[in-house]
Amino acid sequence: MENTLKNYAAYLEEQELSEGTVSIYLRYANQIEQYTAEEGISKKMIFAYKESLWQRRAAPTTVNLVVIAVNKYLKYAGYRECTVKTERIQKRKSLENVLSAEDYRRMLEYARKSGRMKYYYIMKTLAQTGIRINELRYFTVEALEVRKIQVNSKGKIREIYLPEGLIRDLKEYCIAERITSGVIFMGNAQKPIGRASVYKMLSRIGESAGVAREKVYPHSFRHLFAVTYMNCYGNLTELADILFHLSIDI
Repeated sequence: MENTLKNYAAYLEEQELSEGTVSIYLRYANQIEQYTAEEGISKKMIFAYKESLWQRRAAPTTVNLVVIAVNKYLKYAGYRECTVKTERIQKRKSLENVLSAEDYRRMLEYARKSGRMKYYYIMKTLAQTGIRINELRYFTVEALEVRKIQVNSKGKIREIYLPEGLIRDLKEYCIAERITSGVIFMGNAQKPIGRASVYKMLSRIGESAGVAREKVYPHSFRHLFAVTYMNCYGNLTELADILFHLSIDI
């Protein structure tokens, strides 16, 4: 078991996950190994382990996070047939106010047609990376060349790799605006554009595009990214790594 977990740790590090996420995966890999130590890993034992989470009154989202982490280890260790399903969680009514893909397309189209190209590319950047508005300052011409940005948040640094399509789009924007170095999205007084300015303009664009006012708020594009990522990949733990939400309490 010790060698398997050691090799698993190396495997996770090769995937360039953050230290916190690797720690989470290893915690539950070790936990499932200990839980099944006497009887061995089987579908029955994994079901029993999952049931034990409910007995400890873990929240449904927490149970799903743990199941995802355990499933990842089971697949690595050759027990794919023992993986179990996550729980279906009923969507909260508040999700009605989450920006939809159609809302996003309408806002993009309005920004393009009205000539607000800076905000057209800002919206693309927010929606395709999941960054916060105040993290736009990390997008530089130089970052496009290395295909990633480094975000410093509360003394912790995370790397975000940029989609190829977004890199092409931003390079085209830089050429059109003659931006040859430094921060791409600038505001007044030659300073990186601020959160308030972006939010104010996106609200105007949303209103003009016929998008409900309550759907356009500072984190709306971040939420759109999260929903889109989950629909494509379904991995909450890796999504947490991208968005820097690393705590799983159990």
